Order: sequence, then C-alpha cells, then structure tokens
Amino acid sequence: MRLLEPAQWRNAVVSLAVLGLIGTGVAFWLGGRPEQHLSEARRLLDDGEPAEALSWLDLPESSARTRDRALLLRARAAVEEGRPADAVAPLNNIEPAGPWGVEANYWKARVLFAARNAQLAAAWLHRVLEQRPNDTESLRWLAAASYEIGDWSSAVDALTQVTRLDPNDARAWRTLGLLYKEENRFENARFAYEASLQHVPGQPKVRLELAEVLIHLVRFSDAERELELCRGSVPEAERLNLLAQCVRARDDSAALHELLDSGLKSYPDHSGLLGQRAALAVSEGRFDEALPFLDRAITANPFVPQHHYQRALALFRAGREAEGQRDLARFQVLHKLTSTLSDQTRIANERPNDPQIRCQLADVALELDDINQAAYWYRAALGCDPQCETARAGLLALGARGERPAESAPGSILAFPGR
Repeated sequence: MRLLEPAQWRNAVVSLAVLGLIGTGVAFWLGGRPEQHLSEARRLLDDGEPAEALSWLDLPESSARTRDRALLLRARAAVEEGRPADAVAPLNNIEPAGPWGVEANYWKARVLFAARNAQLAAAWLHRVLEQRPNDTESLRWLAAASYEIGDWSSAVDALTQVTRLDPNDARAWRTLGLLYKEENRFENARFAYEASLQHVPGQPKVRLELAEVLIHLVRFSDAERELELCRGSVPEAERLNLLAQCVRARDDSAALHELLDSGLKSYPDHSGLLGQRAALAVSEGRFDEALPFLDRAITANPFVPQHHYQRALALFRAGREAEGQRDLARFQVLHKLTSTLSDQTRIANERPNDPQIRCQLADVALELDDINQAAYWYRAALGCDPQCETARAGLLALGARGERPAESAPGSILAFPGR
C-alpha cells in the first residue's frame, strides 16, 4: 500500500474538512427551510395576501418543530379569506396543552365570530384571557363579540381594559364613546371621545358625535367649536341640525332664521331642520306658519314623537281639535314604543344569553321603522342561539321586503384589529 506524501496528506485533510463544512451547511440550510417558509407565509398574511401565504405552508407543516405554527397560519388564512369552516381542521390538529394551544383557542374564537356564533366566540376569548389577561387584541374581539349579542356592558368592560393597557388606542376610545352615547351616559361619552381625538385629531365623524354629546351636556359653545372643526368632512345636513340647536340655545333668533332657511334650501326634506324651523315659528307665536313645516317633517320621517306632539299643539291652537287629538294619540304610541325600546335594551343587557328579548327588541324597532336596529337585534338573537327560528324568520322577512340593513346597528363602528 502506497503511503501519501505529506503534501498529498495535507490536501486530503483539507478536502475532507471542506466536505464536512459543506455537509453541515447543507444540513443547516435544509433544517432552516421550514422556518424560512413559515416566515414568508407570515409576512404575506401581514401584507393581506392569505392566498399566496398558503403556498408556503406545506413544508413547515411537515416538520415537527414548525407544524403547529403552520397550522395556525393556515387557520388564519382561512378566516381572512372568509372560509372559517376550513380553519376548523387545522385548529383541531394543534395540541391543546402544547405551547401553541392558547393561540389556537384565540383562532377558534375568531372562527366562531366569523360564523356569527358570537356567544361561543366570547366564551373562547374568556378562556384565552384567563392565560393572557393583558392581550389587547383578544379584548377587542371580546368587545366585538359582546356587542354582537347585545351585551353592551361586557363590551364596555373589555374596551375599558384595552384603554388601560393601551391608552393611545383611539379606535377603542371612539367605540367607548359610541356605546356610552347610545346608553345616554353623556359625560362618559364626552371623556371617551375627547381621549380619541387627543390621540388622533383628524377624525371629523368623531367630532360630529362629540358635538351631539356636548349639546346634551348643555355645553353649546364647545359643541359649536367641534362643528366648525368638522365642517366639510361630515354630512352637512346633520352638522347644520346640531349647529341650529347651539344657535337656538344662545337665543339668537335672527341667526337661527338665517341658518335654518339656508339649510332648508339645500336640504328641504331633512326632518330635523324642518322640525327646528317649526319650533322657531311656535316660539314666536306663529302657529299657522309652523304647521306646513311640521307636515313636511312628519312626511320625511313619521316616527319622531316630538314632531307629532308639536303638530298636535299647533292644531289645537288653530282650533282643529280632531286632527290635534289624532296627532296626540300618535305621539303617545311612538313615545311608548321608544320607552319600551329603551327599557328592553336594558333588560337585554342584563340577560346576555336570552335570544327572545332580542327578538322582541327587533319587533319594536320594526314598529318604529328602524330597519337597521331591527336587523341588529335579530342578529344578536342568532349570536345567542344560532338556531333561533324567530330571528331567522325575521331576517328572511326583511330580505323578502327588499330591505338591505347595515351589518351593524346605527352608529356602531366596533374596531376589529387587523391580524
């Protein structure tokens, strides 16, 4: 056997070392590929491209080290593509007691929310929050789920916790403002709206909503300031209607005449402006002048109790007793319905698992011709019980009438986090 020369030996040793390094590098590269694919899938999801993200998940799912994380991303992609049913199998294949079990529970809640089972979604989110109590994203979705079933107090509690953990979250503050305003908790609403604007000043709709709250709080100068700041960026008829209330409060009759007459030239069928113009005529003792404005206001919106009451008074003053009694009776019916709606909303909030009280609220809203609110309460009933036939029939009846209600109650903008 021929021995290698010293130079040849050194070359052989170097070659073996190089081959070893190459082998190690290849092994390292192959081992790192699942992580790289996982990272790319996550990036695509963050960029709003769930379909593209799916093509990067097969390799990570084949590796034990990355499998559960890949299944979570697959479930997330299904939810974000509007296919919540396709997220069920990946989530069920994640070890519940493993390191990714809590995150899987979070996405189970998201799947249930997407499937409009808000009550079960809330239950899963509570489980997540037991282990991640400071998870602001879960708290936001808990607020959304709670609102969907008409459990406003739980929505407020969740959002209040969000603002404690993240005081700069303008969306959470704004949503709190809306909820407080709908519950007539105007001082709380003012604080929440002002906090939202402090962090993001460029929110004209928030300024409009804040102005409405300030009027309820008899802070008319502050309301006028907000209305001036949102001029040109909100529905002008609504802005003028609120501004007229501020002008009336400072007892400037000439300015109020000019504002209302100018507003009605541009928006001749706005019920609020018409009602205020009629009220101005009544305050000046011109009852005959008020009647045509009230007639137009009631034609524009027959469900405002105060307009029927004002017209009844004007008709009585004009000696038209029978017509006045008719309007007074209509006012009493509408006033009772609005009071019932308020009372039953409070009861629904106290009974977050009761679908029937929500169906009753929808029926009252329909009597007030408030299609959006009726649809909201029917959906809230289904959020409590997806098998509630009364709610299903109610929504089908709205569809048969050709109604296209908004996806949520009027004024609601519960801010869902992007993920």
